[in-house]
Amino acid sequence: MVETARGAKRLLYWLMAGVFFLLAMLGVALPGIPTTPFLLLMCYFLLRVSPAMHAKAMAWPLVGGPLRDWRDQGGVRRSVKHLAYGMVTSVVGSTLIFGQLSVMLKIIVASAAIYGLSVVARLPIARDDLGDPSGKFNNASPTQE
Repeated sequence: MVETARGAKRLLYWLMAGVFFLLAMLGVALPGIPTTPFLLLMCYFLLRVSPAMHAKAMAWPLVGGPLRDWRDQGGVRRSVKHLAYGMVTSVVGSTLIFGQLSVMLKIIVASAAIYGLSVVARLPIARDDLGDPSGKFNNASPTQE
């Protein structure tokens, strides 16, 4: 069990949780800004100021699953990686094709996207997706592997 922060530290942790939540939401809208690291940091601070709010964040339909996978298994599901690849490719690709950017800015945007995709590629895969492609072993416990 994590000890709840008190006093000025509690206020600072609430502030940090809010800042990281806002940065994560920016990451949803802007492809160059990561989302998951900011959500993980938000959860770190929330757990220390409000375990109930942390539990609600872990239950969010859109991000709760990946956050639980990271917490429990230290990885992300293969489907989440594929979604990230698709989103970055479509958003950055359309920006590069249809955007009125200079060649230098297009190179910077493409480089940032390639770097971001390389980070996603290096993330460990959650155990649930390492099993049989048919899904037969998707809910296997670690002792069944």
